[in-house]
Amino acid sequence: MSDPASPAGEIEEIAAAAWFRTVRWAAPATAWIRGVRHSPRRAALAACALALLIVAVTSPLGRQDVIDSVQFSLAFFATLLTGEAVIFALSFSPSSSWPSLREIDAHIAFREWVVTGWLASMLIAIGLLMRTAIPGTYGALLFLLADFFGMFSFIRLFGLASADGRKRLLSRTLTGALTEVSGPAAELRRRMNEDRLLSAYLGQIDDAAARSDGSGVRDLTDELATAGDASSGPATVALHLEVVHRLARAALVGKLDPVVASAAAEMLIGSLLARAAATPENGADQEQAQHAAAVMAQTSRYLAWLASTSLTLSAREVIAASAARELVALSIRLRQRVLRIADPDPPYVAGAADLGTPLSDTPGVLAWIGGFTEFHGSHQAAGLYPVFEILTGTKFLGNYWDCDSILTGLRESLFTPGTARTPAAQAARLAFGTLGEFDRIWTLISVGAIATLRDVRVDHPPELVRPEFTPDHQLLGAYLRTFASHRYFTTADQAMSALTRTIGHAGQPRDLWQTVRAVAAPVGWSVPMPTVEPQQRPSAFVLAIASRLAPLTASEPDRELRAFLARLPQRTLDATARLASRALPETEPGRRGSADPADLVIIDRLRVLQLVGTHQAGEA
Repeated sequence: MSDPASPAGEIEEIAAAAWFRTVRWAAPATAWIRGVRHSPRRAALAACALALLIVAVTSPLGRQDVIDSVQFSLAFFATLLTGEAVIFALSFSPSSSWPSLREIDAHIAFREWVVTGWLASMLIAIGLLMRTAIPGTYGALLFLLADFFGMFSFIRLFGLASADGRKRLLSRTLTGALTEVSGPAAELRRRMNEDRLLSAYLGQIDDAAARSDGSGVRDLTDELATAGDASSGPATVALHLEVVHRLARAALVGKLDPVVASAAAEMLIGSLLARAAATPENGADQEQAQHAAAVMAQTSRYLAWLASTSLTLSAREVIAASAARELVALSIRLRQRVLRIADPDPPYVAGAADLGTPLSDTPGVLAWIGGFTEFHGSHQAAGLYPVFEILTGTKFLGNYWDCDSILTGLRESLFTPGTARTPAAQAARLAFGTLGEFDRIWTLISVGAIATLRDVRVDHPPELVRPEFTPDHQLLGAYLRTFASHRYFTTADQAMSALTRTIGHAGQPRDLWQTVRAVAAPVGWSVPMPTVEPQQRPSAFVLAIASRLAPLTASEPDRELRAFLARLPQRTLDATARLASRALPETEPGRRGSADPADLVIIDRLRVLQLVGTHQAGEA
């Protein structure tokens, strides 16, 4: 090996540098050649060029014929180039990153056209200067091919001059980009941000929202909705929710008209839900059903979070009431749509297409209801009706407003001997395995629901009151009672055993809870409301267990509840009391003071359960 300081070493370094520069210069050409087999357009261009080369070799033209042909070809080439320049100047903004010149070029074959014309002119010049017939003939023929490709490019560009044409191009571009973005759910958002096309699209969304450009926002979201119809993978779902979140955020801070943001978000989420609801004629397989469950669960979680956040910010006068009103109404409408999709036999249907549900297997159903009941969204308790029907194959005929327990009915229908006769009930019972596993799963789901209840200390502005989204204490009690009435223990000892057994259960890789969590994992997008495991919420865990011991009527004793709370460490009691004070109302305001012991605070706040069914006493 030569010494780098010697002349020979210097010569090697210079040669290596020259080689690398040559390789870099030739990289576009080599990349184009490698792409021939993947592009029918490039393959056709290469085949035509090869055929014309054979013609030029076998039948060369005279010098004057070449000149005459080139004069016509060059004039036509210039005409097409001028036309494209005019259309481009009138149709596209040079400051826009979406669509970029690269996407336009890929669509109209501009580079292929210009490079073919450049190569033809070089060959003609060589042929005329060297007085050789074959290069001049081949150049003249290539100029005709360039004119043909120029006309093709002009027609494609003219199609982009209209808004519909640009939408079709950008929808196809988005579809291709979403198809290529893949990876684990935890890395999906990072990969999307690193992707050139998707980051440019999101930048354009932010720019249109910042300028309060309603037309631009509608066009961009329409492009994504159309692209989503052709691609339904995790990246598509994540991008839809990311755009909805950015639009909602722009509306909350006053940059974008909330009506525009609400309409665009409704279109995008409607697009997601429509694909989730679409069931093939031969029925959805397990993978399709679980993907639909994941989409519905994450969408439900985000909508509930959005409504609660809008309520809190509006009550604190951080945002305009009009923006909060639009977003709360959006959340309620779309969660109602999710509920209709989940219900196999909804109360109101427009046709046969509204019957049936994409949810079929037990893990998918549990993943959906786990997401639907978080963040105190509207129609929370009503979500348990379709769960009962899907898992048992029969309707629940009770009413949770009349103190009927859906979970108790489900427990009895699946595990009372001789009751699980339908195929759906047998499959659900097999999925749960044991009665203890059934109780553990529903305790874990209730922990997520209780931990994310809205702060009752925040005033609920009258303009944000909607059906199933009110400050009504009775409604909150009904929501909590849907889980609290699931009473699989009756004593303090049994409650303490259930708490330690459930919170300390690490789980097996393939047990039902791990399967439920895996169903929702592929969606991957949870930016404003990250998924938290129940075991990381000990205060909510204690409150979920305590609610199952709390008296459901004023005549019931609270002896076992007091005994259970007395066994807990003081720090745990204090944390649970803080959660209860935030999430549950005082049944008798002013009766308790701030210095009350933690166990008394918890007992008092759990009396909200006794408000349910009081209308029956009034009627009697």
